[in-house]
Amino acid sequence: MRLYRCTIGTLTLALALTAGCVSKPAPQPRIAFPVAEYNALPKEGTGVVEGQAFMKTVGGDVKFGAGSEVTLNPITSYSEQWYRHYYELRSPLQAADTRQDSYILTTQADGSGNFKFTDVPPGRYFVTSTVRWQAPSQFGLTNQGGWLTNRITVSNGKTTRVMLTR
Repeated sequence: MRLYRCTIGTLTLALALTAGCVSKPAPQPRIAFPVAEYNALPKEGTGVVEGQAFMKTVGGDVKFGAGSEVTLNPITSYSEQWYRHYYELRSPLQAADTRQDSYILTTQADGSGNFKFTDVPPGRYFVTSTVRWQAPSQFGLTNQGGWLTNRITVSNGKTTRVMLTR
């Protein structure tokens, strides 16, 4: 009977010690960088993308992406994998191939979250930014907000307007 209590006690202690041990999932491997797919993308264009990044709080306040980086990332099989894993599933991915960097356009939102890209090549893009703020809670200030991403299509000579929100 005494051996039984020690075993239960040992198991209880072991469970208590490991209950707080939560490890982050390992980053998922990326697909091979599709060189031909990226080489086929138009290099020049006359499209314009403009918009605003913002979120509404539960209380109805509007928080803007003031000063946030805004990116235009061409939609390819490579960026679709990012969207699926990182944005939809919230699962980490291995670092992106640096060759992708030369195809991504970036700008910075102004104080009201407004942004604008000019001379954008025609095609389909993910437009992405963040809106973040802190709110009081019973544990102090907590981070609120997050990533925003939309799919858009850009045409030469046209302006594409984006409301980047959720």
